[in-house]
Amino acid sequence: MADSLVLTGVKDVKKHTGTEMLLTRPKRGGDTHSVKEWWKGGGVSTCYAQCTILKVTAGGNSVNLVLDTNMSTNVRIDHDGSFGFNFYGPNEIRRGALYTADMQLIEHYVFPSISGGQVMTVTPAGAAAKPGTGPAATSIGNVTVTGEDDAADSATETYTVAISGDAGNLTYAWSAIGDAAINGAANGTSASFDLSTGNATITCLVTSGDGAVTDSPKSGSLTVAIT
Repeated sequence: MADSLVLTGVKDVKKHTGTEMLLTRPKRGGDTHSVKEWWKGGGVSTCYAQCTILKVTAGGNSVNLVLDTNMSTNVRIDHDGSFGFNFYGPNEIRRGALYTADMQLIEHYVFPSISGGQVMTVTPAGAAAKPGTGPAATSIGNVTVTGEDDAADSATETYTVAISGDAGNLTYAWSAIGDAAINGAANGTSASFDLSTGNATITCLVTSGDGAVTDSPKSGSLTVAIT
């Protein structure tokens, strides 16, 4: 997808063609956000600029497009759908920057009023990575093993695993420590164990093949008393 709009002044959005770019307002009120001047290096006194911020969302990810605007600013902004931007006819605007959703600097833009030519894109040392536009992040969450936790000697018991998250493409690996031995397949949502007198810990390791899973692999365990 793609989006385009014209920003006039610090808050007026015109000729908006999509929904990816959204003007945001500060929680304290007013029209502009106070943002640390990103173009100044370390060792310089901290100063803040009053900026317009557009929240840009694509592929389940969001970034903040920060523009050092004033009441005379006029610029057309095109978003390519992958957090790439083109700026047309920038007037009364000197700088811009792209930040992550939690305001880590990704890159910044120097407009012709400073560069004297084309809009320059600058990637500073230690910059945050620009998020991809692939599938939304998923998680395994909590891994819970259920089954008989007070078992009889020489019994064969079946244990089952479940996750609390939304991850898919799951694989399973069952194991036991103590007085238990797996009986049959060890790679399903359930597994059977032969038990003998003592104690055992039944564990299942869950791995997701999702491209954006945040917590794979994860394991869950159940302690079994065997009498």
